[in-house]
Amino acid sequence: HTIGRCERLVQTPVPLSYARHTARFVSIWTFTLSLALVESLRWLTIPVVFFVTWALFGILEIGHIIEDPFRRTIDLTSIC
Repeated sequence: HTIGRCERLVQTPVPLSYARHTARFVSIWTFTLSLALVESLRWLTIPVVFFVTWALFGILEIGHIIEDPFRRTIDLTSIC
């Protein structure tokens, strides 16, 4: 019973449209962030936007990696 649930978890990917929408939203948001911060931060805008962009795209990539929680390491055929 538990093995069947694990198989369903592995075989149910995040919809591609969700992944694309998230990436597009983060891209547009980080681009407009630089426009919003340029007046108040001036020359610090570049490093701040770089760090925020790095962090957000890092979180996005981690989300893609943990989408496959078992990373094909569990051989369920030998258990079944």
